Amino acid sequence: MKTHYELLGLEPSADAESIKKAFRREIARYHPDKVIHLGAEFQEMASTRAAELTVAYKTLTDPSLREEYDVSLAAGLPPPHQPQPPRPEPPPPRATPPDAPIPEYKTPPPGGGKGRFAGVRADRDVILKRAIAGRVRAIVEGLYGKLETPAVRGFDLAMVPVAKARFLGSAPPRVLVKVVESADAAAIADAYTLASRAGVHAGKSPVVVTLFARNIAPQSEISKANEANSRQRQGSDAPGEIAVVVVDTADWSCRLPPDCSKEVQKLADALCE
Repeated sequence: MKTHYELLGLEPSADAESIKKAFRREIARYHPDKVIHLGAEFQEMASTRAAELTVAYKTLTDPSLREEYDVSLAAGLPPPHQPQPPRPEPPPPRATPPDAPIPEYKTPPPGGGKGRFAGVRADRDVILKRAIAGRVRAIVEGLYGKLETPAVRGFDLAMVPVAKARFLGSAPPRVLVKVVESADAAAIADAYTLASRAGVHAGKSPVVVTLFARNIAPQSEISKANEANSRQRQGSDAPGEIAVVVVDTADWSCRLPPDCSKEVQKLADALCE
């Protein structure tokens, strides 16, 4: 599937004016007046492409949506799934003049949606989570070998290395991935609590939560959240260490808790190098 940039024939560095011009050029090729003499199948194809172009235009001209889209592309996965559009409204009697307002081919958001971009954002979030999970899994596999991926409530991915500690030199960490909108004190506390109840550790193997977010709280707030976590009492069968590592989805920079073990530091170095 083509990316939004490829649909519009643009480079990823294109500015807003270039995007607008490219959209006008491409959308004109699929206007209903241009395909009215063709069969129903071709008209449906034109309708679908027109809706895809409109989604691409709206995504790339909205700064926040474009940033999220670029992150998903940079992670190495295919572009987000484009929703299948209904046929557009009945066409006007004449082709749209070049200087007319940009037409909209609307796609209803799932379940009615809340806001203009509910459907687009939902697709973007799914793709972003898959991209992050895939990249983290590749890194963890590179460090510890074969993994099991049990389902753990509250996390997007859980990874348990199959190799025993005697083969790796130390107990390999259990790695949990959670993608959130904002990594603040509440999100860090929630991730820590969920990790303490996950039951994925064996003996005193550390549990590392990689908490990915596009909005990161100030370091002072993160430090206070880590201090609060460290004061929590754990049972005798608890993991030897629970570390919540905050990762910025924009540049994959890490915020580590203080006094974390060498295994946590090793994992963070691999993630954020």
